[in-house]
Amino acid sequence: MLATELIYDYFGVMSDRCNFPQLLAGHGVRPTPVRLAVLEILGEAEQALRTGEILKRLRTRRRVNKVTIYRILEDFTARGILRKVSLDDRAAHFELACEHHPPHPHFQCLTCREVQCLDPVPLSRMWAEIQGPLGNRADRIDIRVAGQCHKCREGQ
Repeated sequence: MLATELIYDYFGVMSDRCNFPQLLAGHGVRPTPVRLAVLEILGEAEQALRTGEILKRLRTRRRVNKVTIYRILEDFTARGILRKVSLDDRAAHFELACEHHPPHPHFQCLTCREVQCLDPVPLSRMWAEIQGPLGNRADRIDIRVAGQCHKCREGQ
């Protein structure tokens, strides 16, 4: 068994579809335990997470330096491993950007600030609906829907 497989097995299955050591290797990144743990946390999350949320979850598993996590998140974003999602609260949220986690719109509750991932919509379909100017090419469309989630509505 390879060292990367041992690291992967140590942390368990991080996603039912993603092989994180292989994902990192494909981007020329060494799969260290901390890097794999960051991907595991994002793979387990049901929504995009703030840096502080990632750090808090990571610290339940191991000791880590906050600066190291910031560097990992920025490096992974620059390499296309993660997507940085900017939402209304100005804090960056991060989510996986692999083939199993396609770009998608987000819903943010204006009351509790919770972020929910919505079903992906193909970029070509969105661009056709928006009726972009002829000759332009859309490489990315970020959509944030704001409103009140069902939990907050029920609590009123």
